[in-house]
Amino acid sequence: MICDNSYNIIAISDGIGGNHHDSFELIEQVNKLLKCMDAADIDYKNSHLNADTGFDVQDFIEHIESEHKMIANIPNNKRNRKKIEKKTRYLNEYIYSFRFKIEVAFAWLDTYKRVLVRFEYLDSNFKSWLLLAATLINLRNIFN
Repeated sequence: MICDNSYNIIAISDGIGGNHHDSFELIEQVNKLLKCMDAADIDYKNSHLNADTGFDVQDFIEHIESEHKMIANIPNNKRNRKKIEKKTRYLNEYIYSFRFKIEVAFAWLDTYKRVLVRFEYLDSNFKSWLLLAATLINLRNIFN
């Protein structure tokens, strides 16, 4: 999911099964998200992409920075490293502090029971409910 600084949900990816890690098909999912943003004529070039340490995957970071011209603002994942890397990557702590906004958006989505507890068997039905909940959240942000 991608949201802006006003807590508006801009794009939602397809669902991934609970038996997969967050980085499963990560590049394909991000490509779909950014394709939605391109279709909506949202300019994301040279913007920061805040993500948690679970998205510290070298292929993903290189793809974001080279293909989409975004700045990956992702802290290093200290766990599951074979060796300690000496090179440091760009991380703006001030911009990363705004990452809580996506967590707030996730919490707002969790207020809808249909999304919190997945009753739907088909991914397309679940994504439809997710998009409906995101629409209600965005409308509340705009008109409140």
